[in-house]
Order: sequence, then structure tokens, then C-alpha cells
Amino acid sequence: MNIACRVLSFVLILIFNSGAFADSAYKPSGVVTAENTYILAPHPNLNPQDLYTAYEPVARYLERKIPGVRFSIETSRDYPDYEAKIAARHFHFGIPNPFQTTLSLEHGYRVIAKMTPDEVFRGLMVARKDSKLRSPSELAGKPLCFISPSAVAATMLPLLYLHEHGLNVTENQVKYVGSPFSAIMNVYTGNSLACGVSVRQWRAWKRDNADKARQMDTLWMTRSLPNNGVIARDDVPVELAQKVAAALAGMDRDKTLDQKQFKFNQNHYAHADAKTYKPFLDFLKRYDQKIGLPPSMKLRNPR
Repeated sequence: MNIACRVLSFVLILIFNSGAFADSAYKPSGVVTAENTYILAPHPNLNPQDLYTAYEPVARYLERKIPGVRFSIETSRDYPDYEAKIAARHFHFGIPNPFQTTLSLEHGYRVIAKMTPDEVFRGLMVARKDSKLRSPSELAGKPLCFISPSAVAATMLPLLYLHEHGLNVTENQVKYVGSPFSAIMNVYTGNSLACGVSVRQWRAWKRDNADKARQMDTLWMTRSLPNNGVIARDDVPVELAQKVAAALAGMDRDKTLDQKQFKFNQNHYAHADAKTYKPFLDFLKRYDQKIGLPPSMKLRNPR
């Protein structure tokens, strides 16, 4: 190789390693590079890039509070992908929804904390204002969209609400679109008459889309359930899991932390354990009796 080629190769290596060809704000998956690096996997209630951006400050905060430990954010394509990773015990720490939290107990995880407040863990049905919807019965046979069958606040709670108010939603009128913002935009553009979304997701979308939000209307709000959990795999040292839970529980009171960077309230946590999710298991039984759980959501050993 002549000198010019060697110089060019050296320059290209420098550029590549500097990140000029990569998006430094987004990593699609976590990679464990050392024994003291742990995968932290929030459930995919946002698209992968937004999810990484939302939880990257959480990982960096944990690293500051727990010296000598690194946390690598792992994103997932969708809910089935995330739930398959739980079953495979793929990640060390997770922030799953209540169903995935209870599912994780069957695969060797333990609950160490939960997001707060529970008051915001509710579902909403959202439609365009010009639809002038007043009653759930007006949705009969009309196209509806949701995130995923196992999205508790954004799908399951709204579906149970509709059922308990006289509407049996059929499979052929439902489209699952993978993310809350896709669901809202399906309604905004007229592809669906209404959609389910969580209170937290709706507030975030309204904040960033004020003009569009003025053309939308919230229809009905559901009851609340225990919020998303924080889980640790059973081979994670107990002392480390306790430090993670303690750091998260004090996060929203840390005056040295810029709380404004957390757009989806992912800075609010409290200590929790498996018993915290007993109300969710009661909800799951009621949902199964009235609507029927998909086979993939039937727990082997409901507690």
C-alpha cells in the first residue's frame, strides 16, 4: 500500500471512531462490554430512538450514584420482542409495564422499585374533535387503533372500559401500530376514528404538538393501576439491586439533577416488590373473564 493510501485509511479510521458516521444520541441495543456493565431495558412504549433518548439520562444518573458500574440502554422493536427478552433473561435490569413486570417473576426477575405516581397510569380514548363522539356505542364497527395487545394503560384499560360501558370491540376493527404517537397520528389523519393511549403519553404528545392537539379531544378516562415496575435479574448482586432502587427512589428529589430533561416523567420512582402488583393481577383476571387474554399473556403461576 502506498503512502497516500495509508494516510487515507488512517484518516477514515479516525473519522469513524470519532462518531462522525453515527448518531451519538441513539443506540438501538445494549452491548455488555465488561463485567461491571449491566443492561437496562425500558419497555418499548416509545419508538427505539425516543426510548433511548428518554432513558439515557437515567442510566447516566445511576452511574454517578453507583461508582464503578456502567449501564447500557437496550431498546426493543415492540412489546413481543421485549417480552421475548424477558423470557430469555436477556437483560439485567428492566422497566417493564405491569404485565411484563408480573411476567418477569416467572423468569427469575424480582421487583425492586416502580415508577410513580400511579394516578397517571390510566388509559384514555382519544378522537378528533370533529368526530363529535359522545358514547362508546358510537365506536361500534369503526376502525380503532392501539399500541399493542399487552400495552396495559394504552390498550387493555381502554378496552375493558369500553366493554364495561356496553361496547364489545371486535378483532377486525382494531389495528396495532406499535407506538403511542403512531396511534394518535392515525386518529389525527383520519385513518382511525379513535385510539387508546396512556395519560402520560397523551400529555407528552400534546406538549410537543400543540397545534395538532387543538384538533383532538379526550373521550373517556379509565381507572388507574400500579405503574411500571423496575426489575432486577436474580443473578444481579442484591447489594447492587438495592443501590439501584435507592438511587431511583431519590431521583426526583435530587437538587443537583436537571429534572426538566425528563420529558416522560421517567425520573419518578418508589420502592416496590412483587406484592405491589396484586391489584394488577386482579385486573388481569377481570380482563380475562370479560374480554379474554391472548395466549401469550396467560401467566403460568399468577400470584
